[in-house]
Amino acid sequence: MRWASRTAIVFAIVVAFAAAFALTPPRGPRSMRQFEPARLADLETRMWQADYAKARVRRFGLAMTMLHEQYRYSWATAAVEGFHLARAAATFADLHGGYEAVVPDLEAAYAQARSWTGAAFDPRAVARAELAWWVARRTPDQNNAEQIGALIAQQYALLYETTPENVAEPAFLRARAAALRDRQAASPDWDAIARLLRASYDELLHALASANV
Repeated sequence: MRWASRTAIVFAIVVAFAAAFALTPPRGPRSMRQFEPARLADLETRMWQADYAKARVRRFGLAMTMLHEQYRYSWATAAVEGFHLARAAATFADLHGGYEAVVPDLEAAYAQARSWTGAAFDPRAVARAELAWWVARRTPDQNNAEQIGALIAQQYALLYETTPENVAEPAFLRARAAALRDRQAASPDWDAIARLLRASYDELLHALASANV
């Protein structure tokens, strides 16, 4: 009986520690306006690589890590929202029309972000704006850095509650990274793509900080 009692106590302690680990968010501000550009660019590059390779489990893990580190979600929340983002990307990759099917997952992820950060943006509007530039990249007469950059700027403006002009440069740099990946479909230059994404997030952090001055 003593052995069974001790085992139960040890098990309860392990479960409690596991729950605390999963449910406790990392320290830091709850803000999408504060992030580490180098780390975020690295994670996004690796997510793009996972998308390219159709490595969906790896893509989910990277999305979860990004949300935990950059949004400061608990691991439990990051897992749920990472699933929404990864499923949206995977669903879109398999579609040849009917792209609205990905909106519910994107909207769910942005609704959680709004709640977590106390922001005031419209999750559905942000989700639709993101989908707009995803679709444009599949449309030959729209898939250029200028037009994609303008669409990303529209999404950024909604998400960060600023003006498209304020975030035009980081949006354009991100569009250039996407265009480079599309042009080099056979063998993308991931180092060059990573540099463009790093420059994009550097510019975005600066733009958002300047907007708060």
